[in-house]
Amino acid sequence: MLEDRGRDRRKIILLISDGENGAKFNTNDFNTVVKELLRDNISVFSVAVGSAYFDRKFNRLVEYAHASGGDTYYALKRGAMEELYSRVTEEARHQYTLYYTPFGTDRAADYHTIEVRIEREGLNVTAREGYYTSGLQQ
Repeated sequence: MLEDRGRDRRKIILLISDGENGAKFNTNDFNTVVKELLRDNISVFSVAVGSAYFDRKFNRLVEYAHASGGDTYYALKRGAMEELYSRVTEEARHQYTLYYTPFGTDRAADYHTIEVRIEREGLNVTAREGYYTSGLQQ
């Protein structure tokens, strides 16, 4: 549904899960999903709900958020959901999108890694580790 939105439009997925999922429900592997998220410039914000706060079952939620430049939140109690929804939307609203023209990169490569560094202390940077050039409108 987000694929048809222009590249100049903000695209996020709010993923809320208890971390329980069986292999029979997964039709695409992790790398394929991340590739499509990056190709279509979609950020994932994950909300992990349930009593297993730091349980391994939330690893995939964290990985999708990290890979796409989003973030992960944890809700132990039902009442925390409303507060977290506000925090997620506020964070998404205050993010910046940086555009640049890479110099000296392999133009034949489909995937390019990036590194974002800041010199000012006290700021939090959340960034994707790279991007795909295929699918970009020239």
